[in-house]
Amino acid sequence: MVVQDKIIFIIDEDREFIFDGNSFEPLPSKKLSSYFIASTLASSNTRTHGYKTPKSTSPEKIEIQSEMNMYEEAGLDPDTDFKISSLVIPLEDSDEDFVESYAVEVDILDEKFGAFAKKYGHIDLIFPSALCYASLYNLENKISQNDLYIHIGEHSAYAVVFKNGQYISTRTISTLSEISRKIGVDAIKMRDILSTKGVRDNLYNDDEFIMMSDTQEELSKSVERIAHSIGHKRGIFKLDTIHNIYLDFEGLDIPGFLELFNSYGYEDANKQILDPFKDVKVGMKHFAIDAKYAMSVLNDNIKSVNLSIYDRKPPFFKTNVGVFSIVLMVAILLAVSYPTYALFELNKLSQEESKLKANVSKMKKRTKSLQKKLKDLRKERDSLRENNLKKETKIKTLGNMIVALEEFDNDTILRQKMMRDVNKVMRKYHLSSKRFEFRQPNTLLVQVIARYNERDNIAKFIKELLSYGYSDVSTKKVQKNETYYESFVEIK
Repeated sequence: MVVQDKIIFIIDEDREFIFDGNSFEPLPSKKLSSYFIASTLASSNTRTHGYKTPKSTSPEKIEIQSEMNMYEEAGLDPDTDFKISSLVIPLEDSDEDFVESYAVEVDILDEKFGAFAKKYGHIDLIFPSALCYASLYNLENKISQNDLYIHIGEHSAYAVVFKNGQYISTRTISTLSEISRKIGVDAIKMRDILSTKGVRDNLYNDDEFIMMSDTQEELSKSVERIAHSIGHKRGIFKLDTIHNIYLDFEGLDIPGFLELFNSYGYEDANKQILDPFKDVKVGMKHFAIDAKYAMSVLNDNIKSVNLSIYDRKPPFFKTNVGVFSIVLMVAILLAVSYPTYALFELNKLSQEESKLKANVSKMKKRTKSLQKKLKDLRKERDSLRENNLKKETKIKTLGNMIVALEEFDNDTILRQKMMRDVNKVMRKYHLSSKRFEFRQPNTLLVQVIARYNERDNIAKFIKELLSYGYSDVSTKKVQKNETYYESFVEIK
């Protein structure tokens, strides 16, 4: 059973803490596997891509579309393994949704989280940290408006826009480490400069003019990027204004920074310092927001992007192998034990029948009731035989069911392999498809699309699938125009 009121949260792929919804505490010494385990991934480790899709698109189709778009349009290397996950963002007054997809290399996940996965056996959730502010809308007195959150951390920094409490976009900006390198100081000193002097001229000494100028320039560039990003998203998401601008800087202020947004038309926006966890020490406050988001996912309050490849293993008897083992064991027990029991009962009734027959001639006048009992015993015997026959038939049915289960598993595995092989080769030759259709358990029809000047890639696609060991890969129908070349390929 998973603990519901606490989680283990991994910070910076380096440290682990228990989070109870309000604060962090050291790990307990026992039963760590019963906790929900979560962490975040820096934006520098992920690739993103957005596209629109009809609202009627099924989750399964969105998953396939996202993977194909990531390889074909976002330029993922088809020879590299990626974990891909997507977030569906509803569009108002439209028959389409916006899908934001995230991809991370499996090797990067293993490098950052492999040791933790080996230690705990699973990591339930790995998500882009920029999504964390969605958890704030589950807190009391939080009104869902158009909000801009700006986080400046040592290794991650971004601006995140929410419309009426719904996440819509992220824009990366300069991190504290990047700013400190340009200014020529370490990150700790840079945090102190920003929190005490910010971009206000009057807070710097005369001999700090260059530092002041460089700091103002870096932060002004970040504000400009954020403003341009909001303008780009305005048309897609019909974002008419920003009501609130929050600075997430470990509960600290950057004097004059939020006022820079006035130059871009946000002078009426409410501007304030974000600090929902006042009892959490500086340096851990943003991680507390991340951990709060993970708890919201655990409690099904938020549907999240999940880039984890370290799934929690289900109990044995909930797996296909476990279910199959139970069915097989019951069938064997019935097959072994019931014939013995039936034979014992039949022998017992036969002995009673013989005894009654030996005395019936002497007690004929007085044994009408005994004759009736004998008749009933015979009827019971016949009923037992009939029940025995029914149960034998049931055992045979169970055996047939086991065979059917095996065939079903084999068919499922075969279909999964065919889909995996086809998607892999299609990505390799930059092909698209309109549909996949299984006509028989071992026959897949794919409507393959190529640009007309790349139609030879369809032949390469067919040839490579044949090299995978399929018995027959052939073209059944061809359609073409000046731009596209479509081929119906049947794979057996």
